Amino acid sequence: MKRIYPDYYDKFHCIADKCTITCCQEWKISVDDDTNRKWKKLLPPDSISEQKKNLTAYTYQKDGARVIRLNKDHRCPFLSDEKLCHLVITYGDSVLSETCTLFPREIHEFSTHDEVALMPCCPAVIDLWREKSIEFPVASAIIDHVSPLFLIRDNLIKLFQDKSLSIEEAFLEGFYILLELYKNQPVTPSQIHEYFSKDTLHELHSALSDIHIPASDTFAECNELLQDLAVNYRKEGLYTRFLQPILTEAEKSSEISHASWDSFCDKMADYDMIFRNFLTNELFSDLIIPANVSNALEHMVMQMQWIIIEYTAIRQSLFLWCSCNGASTLTYETVRDYMVIISRMTGYDDDDIRTYLENSFAELIWDWGYAALIVGTCD
Repeated sequence: MKRIYPDYYDKFHCIADKCTITCCQEWKISVDDDTNRKWKKLLPPDSISEQKKNLTAYTYQKDGARVIRLNKDHRCPFLSDEKLCHLVITYGDSVLSETCTLFPREIHEFSTHDEVALMPCCPAVIDLWREKSIEFPVASAIIDHVSPLFLIRDNLIKLFQDKSLSIEEAFLEGFYILLELYKNQPVTPSQIHEYFSKDTLHELHSALSDIHIPASDTFAECNELLQDLAVNYRKEGLYTRFLQPILTEAEKSSEISHASWDSFCDKMADYDMIFRNFLTNELFSDLIIPANVSNALEHMVMQMQWIIIEYTAIRQSLFLWCSCNGASTLTYETVRDYMVIISRMTGYDDDDIRTYLENSFAELIWDWGYAALIVGTCD
């Protein structure tokens, strides 16, 4: 089976104790059945302060899955003060669960080929995207008999890599085309080529450029979305260091001036390449999921909506961070931190994404105008 992956994939390595936001803290760490059976026979390392009868005793059932029970500081009990794993030190890498072994890798197995990528929940992955634009394999060109869905994805990635468009313009043009394809199913390769042709994209760009959304409207709606995303994390005391300052600022801010938004957009422009890499990676890894091929176009639209939410939540967080810190500059470390945190907060399973969209919006599939409202402009 052919396996394809972006050009940065093989450059990744875990930076362990040098990691600024460890994956062993403040989120769910799953333990698969095979690992759990193994853990029932293993004693905890002597270096762990709270000794239990075996490694399984440090896990419990939550939301239908077995996970590691975090301590009062929301840290994995196997995480040392030096941010190293007691289990690996004692037993070696083979003792780790599938989740810990694979993270931040993501693997999708299709009938025609396999795809692998890295998730942006890890600071070391973001670091790989800092230096240059990343390249993705064009599945529709190199895999025989691949679904037309991959042609749609390849063209969307190309759209976001086009630096003549702002990220916001790429979102709105790409989402418009996706909605049109969704409404006119079934789609053929010739239809897809027509929608993404140079002439069609030029006409679409000209039409959409006449639409202007007040920055204050975009800010207010994104404020609401960010606070809604953060409700449960705030309640459980997770990511407090990152969320508390910006949510406090969000609660007291209802309007913004054009000058403050323009100033922020100037700061964001310094990280245009990182965000393009981030978003094209999300498109590559999330738009097409093997289990959803039967209802794939609906899934693609939902995932695009989720990526829009993810991006606008990061952008909103960074704006609020600048506001509450009176910051004249936006550092790379701050951008990376909020990319990682929001990516973890939005790392829902497909079913959970559908449930969230159904419960939070009037319709599962947005109309284009709502996407335009929360994407706004930043160029």
